[in-house]
Amino acid sequence: MINIFTALYCEAQPIIQYFGLKRNPDINRFHFFSNNGVNLLITGTGILNAAVGVTSLCSFRPPGSCDILINIGICGTENPNVKKGTPVICNKIVDLSTNKTCYPDMLFRHSFTEGTVLTSPVPVTQETSKNYRDSGIVVTDMEAYGIFHAGSVFYQPHQMFFFKIVSDYETGERISSSDAAALVACNMGRIAEWTVQVHNELSEEQLFDFSDEERALLKKASDYMRLTVSMQHRLNQLMKYHKIQHGSFAGKLADFLDEKLKEPCRTKNEGKKYFEEFRKRFV
Repeated sequence: MINIFTALYCEAQPIIQYFGLKRNPDINRFHFFSNNGVNLLITGTGILNAAVGVTSLCSFRPPGSCDILINIGICGTENPNVKKGTPVICNKIVDLSTNKTCYPDMLFRHSFTEGTVLTSPVPVTQETSKNYRDSGIVVTDMEAYGIFHAGSVFYQPHQMFFFKIVSDYETGERISSSDAAALVACNMGRIAEWTVQVHNELSEEQLFDFSDEERALLKKASDYMRLTVSMQHRLNQLMKYHKIQHGSFAGKLADFLDEKLKEPCRTKNEGKKYFEEFRKRFV
């Protein structure tokens, strides 16, 4: 299943029309729409509402390993170089209330602009966002952190994707419902096509398995980099995706180990550095 979450009905309306979704009364507290392959739930605004909405749907219909979570909504930015209507896929999510940060795994190829989303219960000012100006493109919303936080109970980081469509430059201008709907509508084809492709790849992934040689090399890499259980899972997901795209990776992984990891890392911090280098080579 593709599970989509929006904060507002105006953001959901073009998605409902695109996928031909029908109102579903099975979740009473929220506006819930579905068909055979797509669920959409309107959470309402704010971190708490977003988290409760995600938990409600995922408890009612628990997602599997090839299901994905999509958050789509409008956003603001201070960056005048980012055109209105630009869809930004978020590789970093920051809760401005606590300064806690989370990172969706960006394992799948895409042609979208990447950026950081700052989630805040109040309008973001230049003062509150100044610490993140070195993070590349920065956008703001009110729900992303709540959706990721609740979603992480049910999904792995590579199964969650956050699309924020630039609607304003944080000058206090009001965005009408019709304008918000139009911004989502003009990006739906591109977002939906990519989303369905990712869902198909995750489904195909279930048909792929590692060879004995690949398993042995992955275990050696994991042991040598002193990976945590969570990082071991990320390693396996990364290499499954690599295998789907490029075939067997045994030779490349053996070369990496011979070149970079001739002996085990002495600390977990050292292992994390090698893991980041590993990701850059294989993603």
